[in-house]
Amino acid sequence: MELYMKYHRFFREVKGLFVVLTRGGALAALAILPITLCQVSFAQFSYAPIRVTGAVETQARGINNNGEIVGFYKTVACTDMNLEVPNCNTKGFKYVNGTYIKLMVPNSVSTAILGVNDLGDLVGFYTKSDNSRHGFIWFHQNVVKTIDDANPSGFATIPFGINKAGTVVGGLWAISQSGTFAEGGWVWVNGKFSVMDPIAPNAAGPCCWSVDGISNNGIISGHVFQADFNQAWLKEGTDEDFYMDTPDGLNGSDTFGTGLNSATDIIGFGVRGWFAKHIELNEGSDDSKEVAPSFITVQPPGCGPALPFGINDARGIVGTCRDSTGVHGFLAKPNF
Repeated sequence: MELYMKYHRFFREVKGLFVVLTRGGALAALAILPITLCQVSFAQFSYAPIRVTGAVETQARGINNNGEIVGFYKTVACTDMNLEVPNCNTKGFKYVNGTYIKLMVPNSVSTAILGVNDLGDLVGFYTKSDNSRHGFIWFHQNVVKTIDDANPSGFATIPFGINKAGTVVGGLWAISQSGTFAEGGWVWVNGKFSVMDPIAPNAAGPCCWSVDGISNNGIISGHVFQADFNQAWLKEGTDEDFYMDTPDGLNGSDTFGTGLNSATDIIGFGVRGWFAKHIELNEGSDDSKEVAPSFITVQPPGCGPALPFGINDARGIVGTCRDSTGVHGFLAKPNF
């Protein structure tokens, strides 16, 4: 319980930065809204906002190698208990060739799209009128498949990512108005769930972990709460690496690994949004000789701390931040 309370307090503190203070009216028709990149001299990325017309809040969550962006938006102001998994009602969107396309799983009252692969297959979760939540794959052939892990504890199955081979990753999450947290991570292949249990090299047992990203070549990443901190991790084959974003002046911080690409460029957030380039480039047989990754800050101008959630092989990054206009998505393109 003590571990859960620390985890929960962290999210409550950070989510306060994203409280939406304004209320929106009815959703206007979705329209073409071109993304124009803003060049910032001090930044290593160029940024553009992502906003669904008429929404009171827009969150971008995934991007594929074709540049298609997915996420969800709200038409009524509502504050989520967690930054990764919304408990408020949302509507899904897909941004393709300058157009926002509205998407709702049939017979759902809420749809959150969290990932997309190069084929255009979507993953996320939906809520029914009985308030039950279910994971889904929305195939590019326009067929929706529900995927629910048969777990006895009643946690919701939340898919976060899908690669070109159709492998899906995610976590079991408790979702309520009083608290939302990850309970365990999983990998789904051809209709079968398997548990992914990250174990860091320390005496503390893991708690509250999730698989948050997968690359086309099958590398996965996520977060786990242990040793008094949330730690980001990456798993390639049998090798597991754990790391934390430690900016100058901090001895440690909660760190969440939210996505990665086939070159093991990885993204996440803690006290800031971050990107780390080729973190397995110096991988060898002796982990003790590995070179620690360098973290590059991901920060759209004028925003509070940014939360990167999706990355493609061209290092295009999408995520969420809050500025004077409210909560919106962003696209970041590298200048290196």
